[in-house]
Amino acid sequence: MSDNNKTHYPENTRSTGATDSPDRQGTSGHTLEERTLALAGVCQAATMAEQLANNGAVSDFRAFDTSLQSLYEMNPDNTLAVYGGDTTGLKLGLKTLQEAFGRNEDYLNVLKYSLTLLALERKLMKRPDYLQGIQKGILDSQVLRSGTEDFPAPVIAKLANTYTQTVSLLQPRIVVSGKPFYLKQPAITEKIRAILLAGIRSAVLWDQLGGSQWQLLFKRKPLIETARRLQQRA
Repeated sequence: MSDNNKTHYPENTRSTGATDSPDRQGTSGHTLEERTLALAGVCQAATMAEQLANNGAVSDFRAFDTSLQSLYEMNPDNTLAVYGGDTTGLKLGLKTLQEAFGRNEDYLNVLKYSLTLLALERKLMKRPDYLQGIQKGILDSQVLRSGTEDFPAPVIAKLANTYTQTVSLLQPRIVVSGKPFYLKQPAITEKIRAILLAGIRSAVLWDQLGGSQWQLLFKRKPLIETARRLQQRA
Protein backbone atom coordinates (compact mmCIF):
# COMPACT_ATOMS: atom_id res chain seq x y z
CA MET A 1 0.00 0.00 0.00
CA SER A 2 1.53 3.28 -1.04
CA ASP A 3 1.82 6.29 1.26
CA ASN A 4 -0.62 8.12 -1.03
CA ASN A 5 -3.37 5.97 0.42
CA LYS A 6 -2.49 7.02 3.96
CA THR A 7 -2.24 10.76 3.64
CA HIS A 8 -4.58 11.46 6.56
CA TYR A 9 -2.22 9.51 8.80
CA PRO A 10 1.41 10.39 9.57
CA GLU A 11 3.67 9.30 6.74
CA ASN A 12 6.93 9.78 8.63
CA THR A 13 6.56 9.38 12.38
CA ARG A 14 9.96 9.99 13.92
CA SER A 15 11.28 9.43 17.43
CA THR A 16 9.48 11.27 20.23
CA GLY A 17 12.78 12.45 21.66
CA ALA A 18 11.69 11.13 25.06
CA THR A 19 12.84 7.58 24.63
CA ASP A 20 15.33 5.93 26.93
CA SER A 21 15.30 2.41 25.48
CA PRO A 22 15.54 2.28 21.69
CA ASP A 23 14.22 -1.23 21.07
CA ARG A 24 15.00 -1.62 17.37
CA GLN A 25 13.35 -4.98 16.73
CA GLY A 26 12.44 -5.49 13.09
CA THR A 27 13.20 -3.07 10.28
CA SER A 28 11.00 -0.12 11.22
CA GLY A 29 13.70 1.73 13.18
CA HIS A 30 11.08 2.92 15.66
CA THR A 31 11.21 2.37 19.39
CA LEU A 32 9.23 0.28 21.81
CA GLU A 33 8.12 3.48 23.50
CA GLU A 34 6.63 4.82 20.27
CA ARG A 35 4.77 1.58 19.63
CA THR A 36 3.50 1.61 23.21
CA LEU A 37 2.04 5.08 22.67
CA ALA A 38 0.21 3.91 19.56
CA LEU A 39 -1.09 0.76 21.26
CA ALA A 40 -2.24 2.90 24.19
CA GLY A 41 -4.19 4.98 21.67
CA VAL A 42 -5.95 1.84 20.47
CA CYS A 43 -6.70 0.73 24.04
CA GLN A 44 -7.95 4.19 24.98
CA ALA A 45 -10.48 4.19 22.17
CA ALA A 46 -11.60 0.67 23.06
CA THR A 47 -12.15 1.44 26.74
CA MET A 48 -14.06 4.64 25.98
CA ALA A 49 -16.31 2.76 23.57
CA GLU A 50 -17.11 0.36 26.41
CA GLN A 51 -17.68 3.22 28.86
CA LEU A 52 -20.10 4.93 26.49
CA ALA A 53 -22.00 1.70 25.90
CA ASN A 54 -22.33 0.92 29.61
CA ASN A 55 -22.39 4.33 31.29
CA GLY A 56 -23.45 6.73 28.55
CA ALA A 57 -20.34 8.86 29.13
CA VAL A 58 -16.57 8.65 29.29
CA SER A 59 -14.57 8.89 32.49
CA ASP A 60 -11.87 11.16 31.07
CA PHE A 61 -12.96 14.01 28.79
CA ARG A 62 -9.38 14.97 27.99
CA ALA A 63 -8.75 11.42 26.77
CA PHE A 64 -11.84 11.64 24.56
CA ASP A 65 -10.71 14.93 23.05
CA THR A 66 -7.13 13.68 22.61
CA SER A 67 -8.27 10.57 20.77
CA LEU A 68 -10.59 12.45 18.45
CA GLN A 69 -8.01 15.17 17.83
CA SER A 70 -5.53 12.49 16.72
CA LEU A 71 -7.67 12.06 13.61
CA TYR A 72 -6.74 15.57 12.51
CA GLU A 73 -2.99 15.30 13.14
CA MET A 74 -2.09 14.68 9.51
CA ASN A 75 1.56 15.75 9.53
CA PRO A 76 2.87 15.30 13.08
CA ASP A 77 6.51 16.02 13.85
CA ASN A 78 6.78 12.82 15.88
CA THR A 79 4.70 10.06 17.42
CA LEU A 80 3.86 11.91 20.62
CA ALA A 81 2.58 14.89 18.62
CA VAL A 82 -0.29 12.71 17.41
CA TYR A 83 -1.60 12.80 20.99
CA GLY A 84 -1.04 16.45 21.81
CA GLY A 85 2.69 16.47 22.47
CA ASP A 86 2.66 14.79 25.88
CA THR A 87 1.23 11.69 27.53
CA THR A 88 -1.36 13.46 29.68
CA GLY A 89 -4.15 12.80 27.20
CA LEU A 90 -3.11 9.14 26.95
CA LYS A 91 -3.13 8.30 30.65
CA LEU A 92 -6.37 6.36 30.32
CA GLY A 93 -5.00 4.37 27.41
CA LEU A 94 -1.70 3.63 29.14
CA LYS A 95 -3.55 2.31 32.19
CA THR A 96 -5.93 0.31 30.02
CA LEU A 97 -3.03 -1.26 28.10
CA GLN A 98 -1.53 -2.49 31.37
CA GLU A 99 -4.81 -3.94 32.58
CA ALA A 100 -6.05 -5.43 29.30
CA PHE A 101 -2.77 -6.99 28.19
CA GLY A 102 -2.02 -7.91 31.81
CA ARG A 103 -5.08 -10.17 31.52
CA ASN A 104 -7.27 -8.43 34.05
CA GLU A 105 -10.63 -10.18 33.61
CA ASP A 106 -12.51 -6.90 34.00
CA TYR A 107 -10.91 -5.75 30.75
CA LEU A 108 -11.69 -8.77 28.58
CA ASN A 109 -14.12 -6.88 26.36
CA VAL A 110 -11.71 -3.97 26.02
CA LEU A 111 -8.94 -6.38 25.04
CA LYS A 112 -11.24 -7.95 22.46
CA TYR A 113 -12.16 -4.56 20.99
CA SER A 114 -8.48 -3.52 20.90
CA LEU A 115 -7.37 -6.67 19.09
CA THR A 116 -10.27 -6.35 16.66
CA LEU A 117 -9.29 -2.77 15.85
CA LEU A 118 -5.79 -3.98 15.04
CA ALA A 119 -7.19 -6.74 12.83
CA LEU A 120 -9.51 -4.31 11.04
CA GLU A 121 -6.62 -1.95 10.32
CA ARG A 122 -4.87 -4.71 8.39
CA LYS A 123 -8.02 -5.25 6.32
CA LEU A 124 -8.43 -1.51 5.83
CA MET A 125 -4.96 -1.15 4.34
CA LYS A 126 -6.11 -3.38 1.47
CA ARG A 127 -9.02 -1.04 0.65
CA PRO A 128 -7.73 2.22 -0.87
CA ASP A 129 -11.33 3.24 -1.58
CA TYR A 130 -12.16 3.05 2.12
CA LEU A 131 -8.96 4.91 3.03
CA GLN A 132 -9.94 7.71 0.68
CA GLY A 133 -13.44 7.72 2.15
CA ILE A 134 -12.02 8.07 5.66
CA GLN A 135 -9.76 10.90 4.59
CA LYS A 136 -12.65 12.73 2.95
CA GLY A 137 -14.88 12.21 6.00
CA ILE A 138 -12.24 13.62 8.34
CA LEU A 139 -11.60 16.63 6.12
CA ASP A 140 -15.34 17.27 5.74
CA SER A 141 -15.79 17.09 9.52
CA GLN A 142 -12.99 19.62 9.99
CA VAL A 143 -15.09 22.43 8.53
CA LEU A 144 -17.86 21.66 11.03
CA ARG A 145 -15.63 22.38 14.02
CA SER A 146 -16.27 25.66 15.81
CA GLY A 147 -14.15 27.96 17.90
CA THR A 148 -16.20 27.36 21.03
CA GLU A 149 -16.44 23.57 20.85
CA ASP A 150 -13.92 21.25 19.23
CA PHE A 151 -16.27 18.33 18.72
CA PRO A 152 -19.90 19.48 18.48
CA ALA A 153 -22.63 17.00 17.56
CA PRO A 154 -22.33 17.54 13.76
CA VAL A 155 -18.62 16.64 13.89
CA ILE A 156 -19.29 13.50 15.91
CA ALA A 157 -22.09 12.55 13.52
CA LYS A 158 -19.83 13.01 10.49
CA LEU A 159 -17.06 10.90 12.00
CA ALA A 160 -19.57 8.23 13.01
CA ASN A 161 -21.00 8.13 9.50
CA THR A 162 -17.49 7.85 8.08
CA TYR A 163 -16.86 4.82 10.29
CA THR A 164 -20.19 3.26 9.28
CA GLN A 165 -19.47 3.63 5.57
CA THR A 166 -15.96 2.20 5.75
CA VAL A 167 -14.58 0.30 8.74
CA SER A 168 -17.96 -1.05 9.79
CA LEU A 169 -18.26 -2.87 6.46
CA LEU A 170 -15.12 -4.91 7.11
CA GLN A 171 -14.85 -8.20 8.97
CA PRO A 172 -14.59 -8.91 11.82
CA ARG A 173 -17.06 -6.25 12.89
CA ILE A 174 -16.82 -4.76 16.36
CA VAL A 175 -20.01 -5.43 18.28
CA VAL A 176 -19.86 -3.28 21.41
CA SER A 177 -21.74 -4.79 24.34
CA GLY A 178 -23.55 -2.49 26.73
CA LYS A 179 -26.82 -1.39 28.23
CA PRO A 180 -29.73 -1.12 25.78
CA PHE A 181 -30.78 2.17 27.39
CA TYR A 182 -27.57 3.79 26.12
CA LEU A 183 -27.16 1.81 22.92
CA LYS A 184 -30.58 3.00 21.73
CA GLN A 185 -29.54 6.65 21.95
CA PRO A 186 -28.17 7.93 18.61
CA ALA A 187 -25.99 10.56 20.28
CA ILE A 188 -24.18 7.86 22.25
CA THR A 189 -23.84 5.34 19.43
CA GLU A 190 -22.41 8.10 17.24
CA LYS A 191 -19.78 8.83 19.89
CA ILE A 192 -18.94 5.12 20.03
CA ARG A 193 -18.41 4.96 16.26
CA ALA A 194 -16.41 8.19 16.26
CA ILE A 195 -14.10 6.98 19.01
CA LEU A 196 -13.65 3.63 17.25
CA LEU A 197 -12.54 5.55 14.16
CA ALA A 198 -9.93 7.20 16.38
CA GLY A 199 -8.93 3.71 17.50
CA ILE A 200 -8.35 2.75 13.88
CA ARG A 201 -6.16 5.81 13.47
CA SER A 202 -3.95 4.59 16.34
CA ALA A 203 -3.96 1.07 14.89
CA VAL A 204 -2.60 2.48 11.62
CA LEU A 205 0.10 4.28 13.61
CA TRP A 206 0.97 1.04 15.45
CA ASP A 207 1.40 -0.65 12.08
CA GLN A 208 3.50 2.20 10.65
CA LEU A 209 5.79 2.07 13.70
CA GLY A 210 6.49 -1.62 13.17
CA GLY A 211 3.89 -3.04 15.54
CA SER A 212 2.87 -6.64 14.85
CA GLN A 213 0.96 -9.61 16.21
CA TRP A 214 4.31 -11.18 17.04
CA GLN A 215 5.09 -8.33 19.41
CA LEU A 216 1.70 -8.64 21.09
CA LEU A 217 2.46 -12.29 21.76
CA PHE A 218 6.13 -12.18 22.70
CA LYS A 219 6.76 -8.61 23.83
CA ARG A 220 3.65 -8.20 25.95
CA LYS A 221 5.57 -7.69 29.20
CA PRO A 222 7.91 -5.00 27.79
CA LEU A 223 4.87 -3.19 26.36
CA ILE A 224 3.15 -3.29 29.76
CA GLU A 225 6.28 -2.11 31.57
CA THR A 226 6.81 0.72 29.09
CA ALA A 227 3.17 1.78 29.49
CA ARG A 228 3.63 1.81 33.26
CA ARG A 229 6.72 4.01 32.98
CA LEU A 230 5.00 6.40 30.59
CA GLN A 231 1.95 6.65 32.84
CA GLN A 232 4.13 7.53 35.83
CA ARG A 233 5.75 10.27 33.74
CA ALA A 234 2.41 11.78 32.66
